[in-house]
Amino acid sequence: MTAPLYMTIITVYFLLLPFFMAGSIYQAIQKKYERHLISQVAIFLVTVFVIIYFETMLRISGGFEYYVQYSDISYNFLVVFLVVHIAIAIASVIAWAYLIYTSLRAYKNGFNSRTHKKLGKIVFLGLSITCIMGTCIYYFLFFN
Repeated sequence: MTAPLYMTIITVYFLLLPFFMAGSIYQAIQKKYERHLISQVAIFLVTVFVIIYFETMLRISGGFEYYVQYSDISYNFLVVFLVVHIAIAIASVIAWAYLIYTSLRAYKNGFNSRTHKKLGKIVFLGLSITCIMGTCIYYFLFFN
């Protein structure tokens, strides 16, 4: 089965997301904090829009169950892999939203960079793992 165009475009976006985030993090390393803040908020908002669009289109096109029937990969493996992917994704996006929210508040009132850096690393790792796993799911569904 051929992947729908929207799914291919979204997969490419999620392949690039860690690089977008790394570019934003680099702004913070360069002490360009306002650019870092603006780019993080922009990347977050685009990502949330992409997730909502993906979920809507996936439901319209038949959902996971529709696509999994055409894959040669074990159904049980795909379901477990998907559940782990979703769990990491939800935790990462919630942590990212929390990080942005607390950072916006702290930006005005004083800032604890140690806590921010620690949570930022966790968020970056979680989102990177999520992006890799999402790409694997795309591969499992459409190239096997």
